[in-house]
Amino acid sequence: MAVQNKRVLAQNLAIGMYVSGLDRPWIETDFLLEGFFIESAQDIAKLQAICKFVYIDVELTKERIDVDIVEAPSFLAKIKTIANTDIKDITFSRGSSKGLPRAETTYKKTSSFSTEFRTANQLYKDITVTASQIFSDVSSGVDVDLVSVKRSATAVVDSVVRNPDAFLWLTRLHKKDTHTHNRSLRTSIWAIAFARHLGLEKTKLNNLSIALLLCNIGKAKLPIELLENEDRLDEQQQQEYKRHVDHTLDALKIMGRTPQAIITVIRAHCERFDGSGYPMKLMGDEIPLLAQIAGLVSYYEEITNRRVQENSLDPTRAVEHLYSLRNHEFMPELVEEFICSIGIYPVGSIVELNSKEIAIIVEQNTTNQLLPQVLILRNNNREPVTVFKLLDLFEVNQKSGVSPKIINTYPLGTFGIDVDEVTNGLAIATNKNDGLNKPWNIKGLLKKMVT
Repeated sequence: MAVQNKRVLAQNLAIGMYVSGLDRPWIETDFLLEGFFIESAQDIAKLQAICKFVYIDVELTKERIDVDIVEAPSFLAKIKTIANTDIKDITFSRGSSKGLPRAETTYKKTSSFSTEFRTANQLYKDITVTASQIFSDVSSGVDVDLVSVKRSATAVVDSVVRNPDAFLWLTRLHKKDTHTHNRSLRTSIWAIAFARHLGLEKTKLNNLSIALLLCNIGKAKLPIELLENEDRLDEQQQQEYKRHVDHTLDALKIMGRTPQAIITVIRAHCERFDGSGYPMKLMGDEIPLLAQIAGLVSYYEEITNRRVQENSLDPTRAVEHLYSLRNHEFMPELVEEFICSIGIYPVGSIVELNSKEIAIIVEQNTTNQLLPQVLILRNNNREPVTVFKLLDLFEVNQKSGVSPKIINTYPLGTFGIDVDEVTNGLAIATNKNDGLNKPWNIKGLLKKMVT
């Protein structure tokens, strides 16, 4: 049997894990053995001092500790009940906050995923053209057609209000396109979906959408080498890069027709809860709520979609990283609600089930975020499926007594899975059956699931 190794962040190590590999050659360390069980807190501290991550032997680790510790990041135990827990007794660091306001409205899904996907797919293509045109106009010194921007933004907001998962799904699938204008588009969609989750009124959703479509136009005025190397700038270059906010505001001021509510979001979207942001070093409630939302979703998009893809975090690790920034860069309640809105396993994530099958998250399950709706793409031998199947993990759990579980996440592209395959597979599955679970072989699932 082949050894199954699993990459684990150093901060998630636990006593009883068997370390089979490091993120550096063993010879560069003073470990005597190339492979050992973690026996004490001192072992963990030693690993954390020199490694960002290690590899553990899953089977050997199972001999010592509960497999759940291996199969999920430790932070899941802390946050998986957030959606059902009142947030109380929050302790703040430098920033201060009154917390999130009460929801202004309640949104319900009024369109099925399969129906909205077809609409959203065309809208995504249309607004991609709009986003590209915005940057082309700014680069050429031409005024942005704000009427066209507002029209496109409103259409996207309407779609996300009907069913947010369709657009979020498209956003994840197109994550590899890292041009600045498409990053603005993806961030805009994340913001709309999050604001919908918070119950903000539709006018604010529209303002957020437009603000995030426009907030990076100032980058068109920066030297191209700054944009291409934004992940590794020296201090002087960082100061020049940060001027993109002022460049954006200057461009919009010249146009003279941008509503103040949108300007406010753009001006403060790079500020941070603890005062570490820019350009004004605002803190806590000094940062308008919509700007805090814009900043959080912009950061999430950035860490999941680096220009160098190898440096990007997969969705689950990104959620873990965001959780560690609570009370520092972002309002804690805002981080927790964002995690609730996108799910611990966000739409578009490639995951492995405990049946050993590979799937992509299609739609969140509001009842249990650990059991979303998925599209099966690979069988338990990692081979492409002959029949695409939509599966509601929560429904299977409730109706069959089976205990489906997600045990790992992977970047898009793993196992040869690409955008075309996923899109075609979803189209086939939804056209065949505009519902979930009917084509699924429950008897076969009972044999394969680990209960």
